[in-house]
Amino acid sequence: MAESVSKRGAKIGGPEDWIGLLGAAGLKERILFTVAMIVLYRVGVHIPIPGVDPGAFTKHPELAQNLLGMIDLFTGGALNKLSVFSMGIGPYITASIVMQLMTVVIPKLENMQKEQGEQGRRQLAQISRLVTVGLAIFQSLMLAQLLSRIPGVVITPGPLFLCTTTLILTACAVFIMWMGEMITERGVGNGASLLIFLGIAARLPVMIKNTYEAVQTGQSQVLGVLALVPFLLLVVAFIVRLQQGVRKVMVLGSRRNVGRQIFAAPDDYMYLPVNPSGVMAIIFASSLLMFPSTIAQFMQKQNQDPGQVVYNVIKDIPGLGPAFVQMASVNWVKDSWGFLVQEFNNAMSYYHWEHSVLYFFLILFFAFFYSSIVLPVRDMSDNLRRSGRAIQHVRPGRPTTEFLEKTLNRLTFIGATSVAFIAIAPIHVEQATMVTTLQGLGSTSLIILVGVAIDTQRQILTHALSARYQARGLFRTYDKKEI
Repeated sequence: MAESVSKRGAKIGGPEDWIGLLGAAGLKERILFTVAMIVLYRVGVHIPIPGVDPGAFTKHPELAQNLLGMIDLFTGGALNKLSVFSMGIGPYITASIVMQLMTVVIPKLENMQKEQGEQGRRQLAQISRLVTVGLAIFQSLMLAQLLSRIPGVVITPGPLFLCTTTLILTACAVFIMWMGEMITERGVGNGASLLIFLGIAARLPVMIKNTYEAVQTGQSQVLGVLALVPFLLLVVAFIVRLQQGVRKVMVLGSRRNVGRQIFAAPDDYMYLPVNPSGVMAIIFASSLLMFPSTIAQFMQKQNQDPGQVVYNVIKDIPGLGPAFVQMASVNWVKDSWGFLVQEFNNAMSYYHWEHSVLYFFLILFFAFFYSSIVLPVRDMSDNLRRSGRAIQHVRPGRPTTEFLEKTLNRLTFIGATSVAFIAIAPIHVEQATMVTTLQGLGSTSLIILVGVAIDTQRQILTHALSARYQARGLFRTYDKKEI
């Protein structure tokens, strides 16, 4: 009987098995809560900012091509509609990046994370929320100023509009942050990743429509679309394979001597993922690239490039300004500064090779950085030593730490390099096929869509199987009255 139960629990078959799992205790509530948050988020996307005309904003093609691009893709069209959710989850993601980098640089923050346990992590989370509020205020104010400069968008421009719009956008950004945290805590999947997933999925019909219209008007060729579609399908298949890839490491069970007998726990495997960072490296790299490009677009709306804006700020500094103006008048300094500004603009442009190179190395950096956080090698080695287990053919202690570090570095390099190439290749394939209406779908968003879908499915399956085993008595939960 026990054998048959184990066989049935080892594999999930058809739709009836999934329906049975979805009825497990606690899972239904998590799914319903997640769905409720999703509906609430999509409703907020369609609520416009008070005092603006969204139709006038979309009439400016330079904004729709440059500013809206990836930002609007991540917000699910909220920025294009001038919604109260225009900030999206971006400020929270950027704040998370800043805090994780600061944790490595500042010893006090590192001590809070590693030594103070749950209390320290709560304090770090609170600091991250405060940083999110600061970034949301800054980005909301810039967006409000940009809207005020576009003719016909703001009905009554002025200081009152700037204040109210900044307040509304900031409050909604904080609300989105709260939704992401609640989904992670009480729902299924990672809240921030799931909200980005929803934003990308919501833009898919628009991208398909734009592609169809581009073919009808002759801007894109049918052969280009037919060549791009199978390539994207191959990319999806490769992403699925990469996300599910693991390295199995034999772990010997603990052994105890009781008298003359030796009791040994069964051997097991340690599963090390090929891509430990998942989609987080992609999300972090994309968010970091979008932040300076957004600022640059706001500057360019004033008919000034970023270099000219920096020049005007420095020349007005007392004491430093005159010396800076004199130095900037030198020909080789002027040429060097112009070269740097041009390279910065190319790095922020989607189809330039400088953007691809920068994007590639950012993915590598965040992949190694994030994997070191989610898979701390020293902690893994200490846990094995305390439990009396050891990796096959590896001595406990420092040799185990070195083995795990070497293995994880190799896996992270393979996974991060593969993800980076997958993220970059479709960009240039789109350019070669002249199908630019799917901007973002072939690279960043495609990886996020597949990765988040796989992670969410895994979490649902984990919750369902846990509840299933509890119902069969493999794990028993005791009531306080029984203790």
